[in-house]
Amino acid sequence: MRRTFDKFFAVVDKIFEFLPFLTLGGMTLLITIQVICRYLLNSPLGWSEELARFGFIWMTFFAGYLGARRAQHISVELVQNLFPRQVKKGMKCVSSLITSAFFLMVVYYLLSLWGKLAAQTSAALNIPMNYIYFGMLLGSVFLGLSYLYDAVRIWLPDDKAPVPGEEVLPE
Repeated sequence: MRRTFDKFFAVVDKIFEFLPFLTLGGMTLLITIQVICRYLLNSPLGWSEELARFGFIWMTFFAGYLGARRAQHISVELVQNLFPRQVKKGMKCVSSLITSAFFLMVVYYLLSLWGKLAAQTSAALNIPMNYIYFGMLLGSVFLGLSYLYDAVRIWLPDDKAPVPGEEVLPE
């Protein structure tokens, strides 16, 4: 079962590794076109800044997922490092469950507001805001699942696997 989930997340990780690159590249191209239009053609685009802002929102959640999967988010481990391995595992498990619950609550509330977001449109692009929040929804779903899997994976039998977020734990 562990291998199935590891394979699933490996595929998702590959997709999410490409998405921030694609989003950042699109934002860079868009902002470059905006600068050219504004300063060389003296005719700024009204919609480009808004689209770049929305792209940044999407990129934040895509990259946030990658940071979570690679255990690269900031954490304070001062108190945690005072305890033996089993207590550390328990603390990591509880922390991952709380974080997973947070992101799954974000998903729940986003879905409960989805109809209102569909009715509201962006100022310059005039597109429904639920398209903009879809990046947040997608990122939150996978962040929640990732942290939930981390919490479960801590206790799955595999002596070779480190506790999520740590390469090697001292005994």
